[in-house]
Amino acid sequence: MVIELGKSYQFFGRIDQMNGSTYDDFPVNVTCEDMDKVIVRVTKGTQLLVNKIYYIEALAAEFKDKVHLKASKVELMSAMKISDIEKERLMRAFYDYAPISLPELKHGIESYLNRLENEAIKAITFDIFTRYSEDFYLYPAATKFHHAYISGLAYHTLTMLKLSDGMIQVYPFLNQDLIIAGIVLHDVTKILEFDTYEGSEYTLQGKLVGHITLGVNEIALTAERLGYANLEEIMLLEHIILSHHYYGNFGSPKKPNIAEALIIHFIDNIDSKVAVLGEALAEVDQGTFTESLGVLDKERYYKHKLSK
Repeated sequence: MVIELGKSYQFFGRIDQMNGSTYDDFPVNVTCEDMDKVIVRVTKGTQLLVNKIYYIEALAAEFKDKVHLKASKVELMSAMKISDIEKERLMRAFYDYAPISLPELKHGIESYLNRLENEAIKAITFDIFTRYSEDFYLYPAATKFHHAYISGLAYHTLTMLKLSDGMIQVYPFLNQDLIIAGIVLHDVTKILEFDTYEGSEYTLQGKLVGHITLGVNEIALTAERLGYANLEEIMLLEHIILSHHYYGNFGSPKKPNIAEALIIHFIDNIDSKVAVLGEALAEVDQGTFTESLGVLDKERYYKHKLSK
C-alpha cells in the first residue's frame, strides 16, 4: 500500500503490535491484505486485540516527519455482518486455513447430521452443535499437533465422518447414529478449551478441565434439559467422548468398551496423524525424507517417486 499524504483509506488489517504513546493517540503496527505493513494511530483508550482482523478507515497524516494513518473508525471483523465467503477470504489472507472452503465444510457436516434417526441422539447432537456451530467452523483442532489452523476442527470432523462411511459399510453391526453423533461431538468443546481461533492458546478451563470432561458434561446437561437423561443412548455417547483418546495419559479416563467408541478412536488417531504426514510430505521433494514427526514417534518419511 503506497500511502499518500492527505488521502483517505479503507481496508482490513491484522493487528500485529500495539505501542505505548504519550500522545492522544497510540501507534499500532498493522498488516494489510496485500501484506504491506503500515502504522495506524488510534485514539487512546480504544480497546484492540493483537492478531485479530479489523476494518479500518483512516486519513494519511504527517507525524514527526513521517506519514502515519490516523484512524477514524476501527471495527472488529468478527463483530461485522459479512458473508461467509467474505469472512473466509479475509481469514485466508491473514492466517493458515483449512484446505477446503467454509461452505463445503458446512454442507458436508450438516449432510451427516441429517442422517441421524434416533430421537434422543438426534435431539442432543443438534442442540449442542447448533449452540456451538458458529465457533466450531472457525476453531483449530489443536494448537500445534494436528489441524492447527483456522477451521481445522471442522475439517478434522468432516474427514472423520467420511472415513466412517467405509467402516459402517464393512462392519454393519456398527450403529450409524452413535458413530456420526460421536464424531461430531467428540471435539466440539475444544472451542471452550482454546482462547481464540487465531493463534490459539489453552484457557484455564482447557488446562484444568479439558475438552473430554467438558464434552461429557455438555451431553449430560443437555440430556437433562431435554428430558433424555436416563436413556442408555446418553451413556453410550458419554462413553464415546470419555474414551476417544484411549489412554489415560492422553486424557481418557476410560478405554473404549463399545464398538463405536473403538472405531471413533481409530478414525481420530488415523486422521490426526495422516493429516500431519500429508502436510510434511507436501513440504519436501521426491526422493527426500520429511523432518522428524512428533505425532508419528519422531519417524521421518520418504517421499517416493510415485507420490502425488
